[in-house]
Amino acid sequence: MSNNYVYASYQGSQQGVTVRDLGLDQLSFINTGFDINGIAAGADNDFYVTAANNIYHYKTDGTLISQMTFPDSGVIYTSLTVRGNLLFAAYKGSQVGVTLRDLNLNQISFFATPFVSSGIAISSSQDVYLTSGNHIYRYKTNGTQLQVMTFPDSSINYTDVSVLEDRVYASYKGSQLGFTVRDLNLNQLSSCNTGFDISSIAAGASHNVYLTSHNHIYNYSTNGNLLADMNFPDTGINYTSTSVVFISLT
Repeated sequence: MSNNYVYASYQGSQQGVTVRDLGLDQLSFINTGFDINGIAAGADNDFYVTAANNIYHYKTDGTLISQMTFPDSGVIYTSLTVRGNLLFAAYKGSQVGVTLRDLNLNQISFFATPFVSSGIAISSSQDVYLTSGNHIYRYKTNGTQLQVMTFPDSSINYTDVSVLEDRVYASYKGSQLGFTVRDLNLNQLSSCNTGFDISSIAAGASHNVYLTSHNHIYNYSTNGNLLADMNFPDTGINYTSTSVVFISLT
């Protein structure tokens, strides 16, 4: 059975999640009734979203599986990602850092960071990659900082990050608009100027990337070729986050 989906959350005139194939044709959608900050694909026709101090777990058909509400309403979950049987989410507000949870949303551990993260991604070795301002950070799950890449132009703002195999992909806005492709040590391999603000990035099959921007979802190759542009007809829609899953289940 195939499990190949692009998930994108949206807010504005509508609030929810769209489920699309890898060519960006819509398969279904779910109205949630609340603004979503981040979305992460699961491996079993499911996905996770963050909203305020909540993390929700849904089936692709819109069935709510579980909800975790953090008791401190001053905490806001900004982004999340799933790797294997673990979920990682960044948060800001009265506390700032990263939580590590199982897929049933039970917390395993957490660590504080001295900055607010705009995006989070996990490598196969469970290194945590975070974006904040003109920085990309690499952490261990115990909170040890391994590395920081500071872009020399302080007007660059990294908005999101995604990791696939041996590559790190990060979107940015500010004095430049586009995405960077880096190795796991954060050395730049290439970059692509898109000419539009990117709210989120997700690595897809064949190392292409999916990007959200306002009422658009784009699919780009890493060499900068536009493969697809889904322009939602309602300009009041704003896509906030995207996640891709492409696996075969046997």
